[in-house]
Amino acid sequence: MSEFDLINQYFKTASVKRKDVVLGIGDDCALLSPPPGKQLAVSTDTLISGVHFPENTKPEDIGYKSLAVNLSDLAAMGAEPAWVSLAISLPEVNETWLEGFMSGFSELAQQYNVSLIGGDTTRGPLSVTVSITGFVSAGAALRRDAAKAGDYIYVTGSLGDARLGLEAILNNTVIDNDVQFCINRLNRPEARVLAGRLLSELTDITAIDISDGLLADLSHICEASKTGASIELQSLPLSTQLRRVYQQQPEWEKVLSAGDDYELCFCCSPGQESAVLETFKAHDIVLNKIGVITESKGIQCVQADGSLLEIDHQGYNHFQSE
Repeated sequence: MSEFDLINQYFKTASVKRKDVVLGIGDDCALLSPPPGKQLAVSTDTLISGVHFPENTKPEDIGYKSLAVNLSDLAAMGAEPAWVSLAISLPEVNETWLEGFMSGFSELAQQYNVSLIGGDTTRGPLSVTVSITGFVSAGAALRRDAAKAGDYIYVTGSLGDARLGLEAILNNTVIDNDVQFCINRLNRPEARVLAGRLLSELTDITAIDISDGLLADLSHICEASKTGASIELQSLPLSTQLRRVYQQQPEWEKVLSAGDDYELCFCCSPGQESAVLETFKAHDIVLNKIGVITESKGIQCVQADGSLLEIDHQGYNHFQSE
């Protein structure tokens, strides 16, 4: 099967139809018509077999996750998803694998009305690169550099599930319902697009998505905003399933450095807190306040007894020495 046969059979037919796509898959470039008064938010992520997903991951889950992690980046900016391009390298043409991959990818694309507008296919080690574009009103994008001392720190959802799921796979752990829940959180993360859109309608909000671990990603906010942070470990949201696996004794360092959560971490001023809580309650989105932005640099992790927990490993880093 040729590259063009692959494109026509598996990619072109899977694209969501949007009026702002003048010309999609099939030419040298896509032609697009951005809406007036909007800024474009653009993000690119590459997923490599054995690095971003275990080699035995189902193709449906790889397709789903490859789009979900990019949607999460748009969510962190408060953007509305619109267009996506896909570049994929394959060791060989495997039609069953491609059908599964595009099934997972298209499921999420349909859910968020995202149009696949182009990309590339090549022979090589299995890797997937997705570039996504969304819209956000001028001046409304959420950024990392606006946090101020005294701002409250919130996170959506729960933390640490995906790491436990990955460890279970790598260690051949017995898979009960609780572990399976964590594996599902690893393979099919929920992109917090709605949460990001809601936050973009407010003011004084700083945000990031948690992809490399809470400490690592919160530190990006602190560095960009020239601040520090203090977080209360007992306030970190843990799922019921994770607590049962940990037997109610969380391994805090793992929770704090766990990648692949793809929840949102955001900061709001005390004056905006009530508006945030009312907005999210109206949409049944779970929030937890975990700490406060500080003037002093660095991130303090405060234990229940008031002592500080020293953390050696803050989060995932592709180029960190072993």
